[in-house]
Amino acid sequence: MFGKKPPAVSQERLSAALRSTVPNEQIKSTRRAPRANRESTWATCVLVWEPKGREEGVCIDISATGARIRFHHKVMLPARFFFVSAKLGINSPAEFIRQDGNDVAIRFTV
Repeated sequence: MFGKKPPAVSQERLSAALRSTVPNEQIKSTRRAPRANRESTWATCVLVWEPKGREEGVCIDISATGARIRFHHKVMLPARFFFVSAKLGINSPAEFIRQDGNDVAIRFTV
């Protein structure tokens, strides 16, 4: 295994592996809709959940469908909570999407 060169892959086998089995029209139709326009902001906000959960952060960008929030430290959030920002005039239910270091992406729900 070690020290031996792997066997060469034939061009025929390589091209067969790289061939797409789905036509381009179907690939385009399965993609998600384009992102909503995001607006940069710097507004304090609070994420609140039951029972007595609360994390304060700064909303660094926002759109009609969600927001990105930066915290001083890495936070552990539940799947659903309320996003509250007096400066932005928002008090909306939201859900956790992803976390990248101290930044958290959320989606507003109805």
